[in-house]
Amino acid sequence: MTRIVEASRSRRLGDLLHLALVGALAACGPSDGPPPEPQPDVDTLRASFIAQIESIDLVAGLETDGDEVRFVRPDGSGEDVEWRVRIDSLEVESGEGQGAQVLGRVRSAWSANGRPITVQQGPAGLVTDMPQWLLDAGLAPSECWALWDEEANAWGWT
Repeated sequence: MTRIVEASRSRRLGDLLHLALVGALAACGPSDGPPPEPQPDVDTLRASFIAQIESIDLVAGLETDGDEVRFVRPDGSGEDVEWRVRIDSLEVESGEGQGAQVLGRVRSAWSANGRPITVQQGPAGLVTDMPQWLLDAGLAPSECWALWDEEANAWGWT
């Protein structure tokens, strides 16, 4: 008799779990298929800007807090430098005419170990003390641009 009661309890427990699972799935609603393709907007621009920083060789400990990005990267002597980037604004502009590209602009302020990275007008154009490894990644102090790649559905920084 004990085995019959245990089997009955086990079956009821299985039935209850099955009902709970079916109910949970029904509450989620029907699947609408694959997620939508990324769009060229300020959210994807922000995410791409942060991902571009994170993709740089030797960048470590990247953290975000709202519009602030912090990370560490060694300088030429091997000493760790604490970087801080404050995103001041993000803009997405659609070009005019057929085949025009969508442009993304990020305005930001950068500092290394608390020292602001500067941009000044020099005799031959803009002069900055931003390291070459950041410039090579398509990033720039003060203002940088990205182009939306329609085929890849992603922002390009180089």
